[in-house]
Amino acid sequence: MVVFSFRLATVGLLATSHLAWGSTSSELDQFKNVTWDEDNWVISTHALDQGHYQSRLTLANGYFGINVAAAGPFFEVDEPVDGDVISGWPLFSRRQAFSTIAGFWNSQPRTNGSNYPWLYQYGWESFIAGIPHSSGLLVEANGEFLNASVNSDHISDFVSSLDVKAGIASWRYNWKPGGSGEGIIDVDYQLFIHKLHVNKAAVRLRLTATRDVNVTVYDILDGDCAVRSEFVDKKFEQDSPTIWTAVSPGNITNVTAYVYSTLSSSDWVNLTARREVPDGVFSGGNGSTIAQSVPVELIAFRPSEITKFIGVASTDAFPDPQSVARNASLCGAEQGYYKLVHSHIREWETTLTPDSVDDYRLPNGSLPEDPYIHELHVMAHTNPFYLLSNMVGPNAVAAADNNARLDIYSIPVCGLGSDCYGGLVFWDADTWVAPGLQVSHPQHAQNVIKYRVEHFEQAQRNVDTAYTSSKNQTGRFTPGGAVYPWTSGRFGNCTGTGACFDYEYHLNGDISLAFNNHLIITGDVEYFSSTLLPISNAVAHFFNQLLDFNETSGAYELWNATDPDEYANQVNNVGFTTALIQKHFLETNEFNSWFGHIQNTSWTEKASQMRLPVNDKAGIIVEYTGMNGSVAVKQADVVLVDDLLHYPNPYSLANLDYYAAKQSLDGPAMTYSSFAVVANEVSPSGCSSFTYDVYSSSPYVRAPWYQYSEQILDNVAENGGTHPAFPFLTGMGGTNRVAIFGYLGLGLYYDKLDIDPSLPPQIQHLNYRTFYWMGHGINATSNSTHTTLARLPREKYTLPSANATYFDKPIPVTVGTRSSRDNVTYELGDEPLVFRNRPMGEVLTVAGNILQCGALLAPPQGNKPGQFPIAAIDGAASTKWQPELANMTSYLTVDLGTTSFYPVNKLIMDWGNQPPAHFQVFFSNTSLPPFSARSEDVREVSSGSVNISAPWDPVIAYEIKTYIGNQTNLTLTESVWSGRYAHLGVSGNQYSWNAMDGGTVAEWSLVREGY
Repeated sequence: MVVFSFRLATVGLLATSHLAWGSTSSELDQFKNVTWDEDNWVISTHALDQGHYQSRLTLANGYFGINVAAAGPFFEVDEPVDGDVISGWPLFSRRQAFSTIAGFWNSQPRTNGSNYPWLYQYGWESFIAGIPHSSGLLVEANGEFLNASVNSDHISDFVSSLDVKAGIASWRYNWKPGGSGEGIIDVDYQLFIHKLHVNKAAVRLRLTATRDVNVTVYDILDGDCAVRSEFVDKKFEQDSPTIWTAVSPGNITNVTAYVYSTLSSSDWVNLTARREVPDGVFSGGNGSTIAQSVPVELIAFRPSEITKFIGVASTDAFPDPQSVARNASLCGAEQGYYKLVHSHIREWETTLTPDSVDDYRLPNGSLPEDPYIHELHVMAHTNPFYLLSNMVGPNAVAAADNNARLDIYSIPVCGLGSDCYGGLVFWDADTWVAPGLQVSHPQHAQNVIKYRVEHFEQAQRNVDTAYTSSKNQTGRFTPGGAVYPWTSGRFGNCTGTGACFDYEYHLNGDISLAFNNHLIITGDVEYFSSTLLPISNAVAHFFNQLLDFNETSGAYELWNATDPDEYANQVNNVGFTTALIQKHFLETNEFNSWFGHIQNTSWTEKASQMRLPVNDKAGIIVEYTGMNGSVAVKQADVVLVDDLLHYPNPYSLANLDYYAAKQSLDGPAMTYSSFAVVANEVSPSGCSSFTYDVYSSSPYVRAPWYQYSEQILDNVAENGGTHPAFPFLTGMGGTNRVAIFGYLGLGLYYDKLDIDPSLPPQIQHLNYRTFYWMGHGINATSNSTHTTLARLPREKYTLPSANATYFDKPIPVTVGTRSSRDNVTYELGDEPLVFRNRPMGEVLTVAGNILQCGALLAPPQGNKPGQFPIAAIDGAASTKWQPELANMTSYLTVDLGTTSFYPVNKLIMDWGNQPPAHFQVFFSNTSLPPFSARSEDVREVSSGSVNISAPWDPVIAYEIKTYIGNQTNLTLTESVWSGRYAHLGVSGNQYSWNAMDGGTVAEWSLVREGY
């Protein structure tokens, strides 16, 4: 019980130590009331923010999940913000707390939003249905209810915590019921969703009053949460303190979910006095709501506990879900809270181990002072926690009598505590969520793969629906192919939201990439050969018949399609998908050869006759034939060629710089993680990979729980009209990829372990998560100059499916295969290998620049969301700093240190596309901005108006050109010696005469003499 007592004390007494840091951007300010206990992995907040989805927490175990209010484990409906209380496409429904079971999709003829509404005539939609909200334990005292909307003026000493190590949420505060009188009740809630026994959950409520008082506790199963479900039955049990309710997903009559709740309590609480609460007291009219009440006599300073034990099961995974849910609830009560939570904690401790997360601490155990490193370090724990919370693990499957139906439902975009995007499965699961976990937790990530396997037969049938599309030519498609729909729920059929044709065909190749990764990571040759490779072959068969031959270009092309950039729909010869299909043809044939299957020569021939759309003048791959320079990009597209495909590409750096400048700030959260991975591979200088890493996380993460929003701005009136998905697991998965695939440069090849390490200067030390290659555990650790690669002990770090070849043979290791950096193959045996990192951060983009990748001080003013100060000195013009306001002077300060000083004679500024009106550059040794009165310590280097060097020209605006920003280049008549600090001040914005936002700074360089 030592471990249990330790975890309980951590949650109950809250974090006793925390990391505090100064903010260098506006985004970090939101965490001022949040602490992180580094020793115990506990997030705590002291701010009660009611009625807002960003402040609600989701707990889940991969089988079922629940979203709970800021004030406690309650059901909650959002309060409007700027008049908006609507969730996003395709449901456009009321924002509120949600709970569901994996795979609990309904069937309905249409919805409020669609991609192709005419497809409704060919098949119904399938969206996630809710189950009654099960965790509510409400208290009534002195005429007031303690619930989600409790009067915050009656709450004091509020603190709420999430124990990331243990998967436990807690709330602790003082409540003065009714706001009058002298009596105060100390309220202490805990909630967990059992990670091992996936049908179980529990809520423990402890009440301690300062004066004797009678209260009533209500155990509620709230049917208002059961959206898109149909009420089946409910009951108040007479022979046990149990209530239950049952619902079916809409129009699915052969599936029923049961939710049970059984109470237990302190000995002095009389459960025999419980009563059934009449219908209508706690519900907006949903018939599945049921509640029971218990009177509790609180004696001054004597803690009283009431615990509810929840059981949940549905027909999708259990043939007798009522018995399973009932037994889970009753057995939990019989075990008791502390025994049950102990087994839950142990499962999380074996799942999210310290070596399974990236660790940014220095060898002495401390973290660097950079606040972004602190934030990345916290999210290195929280991101995998949230992702793993929505995946059933192998131990849970085994504990449920090896129930093969538990882990076949993939991961919806926002997990099991939200109905964002209708709870549908997109490419998000295969491409963004899975990869970072596949390398470290492949048996959990297999949930994603198994879903595609489960729907393979339907994917084969989907080919027959070509008649609904532009590919409606008799005999075009022959048996043997398969096509998956863009969105998928219960059935995997082609629908209005999930078209199979004339849309995002790349999904099919994305799925096969996940299959290939699974083989490379696990070494599971049998499963891949017998189950996954046939699906990849079917996809290749479909691709082979999907392409059209262009007589003019002499190449096979994909027509009337949409690449990942969904701002450009139904276009021809799409760049990323073309490269993906080429690679799919070739790699599928390679695997066929490897496993002794027949290779398809027509695939190889067709791949050789495919051509990527290229603009030779700009030296980039264009998104599609006919693209022009006015393009705005929704999300990562062409850049994915380098990120995902191991594709030989001479345009990599030009692509990165061009599309970074074209990226819409209204796009979804995962985009910049791909930019970070690619920048760390192809950028010859600077530290823009770190800037992109921060871009991928800090603007999207929300206080207090480090959950992601889909958008930089949550206000629909300011973000291009999107009601953000939340919590956006896709964004978390994207950031979770950066360290392992970016900084380590892990490349997944089936015949070798490939790395290409390079740490940006801001990251001094990084101990990567344990990852697997062919089923064998590997550790990698990087410092600023070198990376050490080591095999981990076989007895602890070998997967059951591991390739036996490497039990007694070394693992072949290469460095930078795609870019041909090193053609040597090394052998990783019992002794570690040490490699020198690529010193990208040491290479100056502008020779002699004393600022690049330097240490920034916290600015005295805010920045526009996602436009960070670090972008101005990272050596890349593709990133930008933009102050919040144009009508004031905004300052950027770089700490140059006290050891080296230089005579500076050149100033080089790239202002980007919104140049400020005026600039100032200063040196100082002690003074910091804003400079109200000029002192002798502050020396002006230069100042003046900003001249526009690259004005917008409507005549050439549609030309595709290499990025050139507005620049100011000055050579001083007399050199100025640098000081401890260098300051840049900017004001105004020449983008328009009435611009309110500050001007942009893409790059600021101070060049010392001799360059």
